[in-house]
Amino acid sequence: MFRTVLFSLAIAAYVNAQCDTRRAIGNYLTCLKAELDTKYGSFEQELNSHRRQAADKCFSHTIAEANRDDRCVLAASDLESKAWDRNGPLRDCSICRTFAAGAIKAVLNTPAEDQKCIRTQIAKAIVKEAEFCLKKKIPGFTELPELPDLEEGSFLIKEDVINSISDYILIHSRLSFCAERKPDRATSTRQCLQNPFPGYLAKHCESINSCDIQAIDAGCQQELKSHKAATCVCIDEARLDLKQRIAGIADAIREAVDGANRGAPSVGGGSKVDTCVNNIKRQLVTPINDWGSVIDNALNSCIKNKPSAQSLGIDSLLNVGCRKIIADTTGTATSQLKTGFDFVNNLIDAMVDRSKRFCGGAHCS
Repeated sequence: MFRTVLFSLAIAAYVNAQCDTRRAIGNYLTCLKAELDTKYGSFEQELNSHRRQAADKCFSHTIAEANRDDRCVLAASDLESKAWDRNGPLRDCSICRTFAAGAIKAVLNTPAEDQKCIRTQIAKAIVKEAEFCLKKKIPGFTELPELPDLEEGSFLIKEDVINSISDYILIHSRLSFCAERKPDRATSTRQCLQNPFPGYLAKHCESINSCDIQAIDAGCQQELKSHKAATCVCIDEARLDLKQRIAGIADAIREAVDGANRGAPSVGGGSKVDTCVNNIKRQLVTPINDWGSVIDNALNSCIKNKPSAQSLGIDSLLNVGCRKIIADTTGTATSQLKTGFDFVNNLIDAMVDRSKRFCGGAHCS
């Protein structure tokens, strides 16, 4: 749900003497909202088909081709399964597959009204993060305007959106695997994926250009350009910060469990499980938001059809994970932890990629 929200929220209301930037940005977001409302399925189809075409062009299909072309290996058939299936990147982590499948089921079964409520709640927190970032990028920046919900169209084609995210995770999991063994091949493959063929994401580029033209009044070109550039930098910085926090979660878990002997997890106040959960939740606190609380509040206030007296949130998920790791004496849980975090990092990249598709790039030039 963070997809395009990050891009839209960071186009700001900065005004100077030559340009009514607030009006220009409002026009830009109104235009982008209209484009997405009428063409969301077309955008999604282009994203899905072009990503697969890019993978087909930029990866080698066999080891022999990889040795010849100095590329990573990915066969077209590798994308026919889902990233969370038994043969995907989570094949060695059964608990990861269980949680991932549960999350996908929840997305597919949550009513549109509840999903819109969650997006709205989460967007408010993202606005605060974006304002904090943009105040460091743009002199005189004050605050963001109210933002349109650019993701309303996703509900009607949510399975297509999930398929697109799965493809991204599979492609980039293979890149990560390749980079650990053949870093030069991974670099050349990544470079190819940035601008794989003429006309890559052409419909996206057309809408970006069209909305730029509609939004820009005389004298506003540079202001709009600077805001969009700052937005895309903030998106990348947010991704890096979140991935560093996720890496910190592994250290937080080790800190909680390695100070004492592993075995049956203790219960009650001050237990190893409590310490583990609290250490993880501390990693979710930024200078602006407590994301654990943000997510809990959004789920509990927006999900209407939930079991009576049951609180939805991350605490129960963290409790299960911490108990499993603390009780493990074989080292399997630690290995699965790495697999799970690698998957989450690729999921973050997938969401950021969806957000940044309206940043344009070399393929739009």
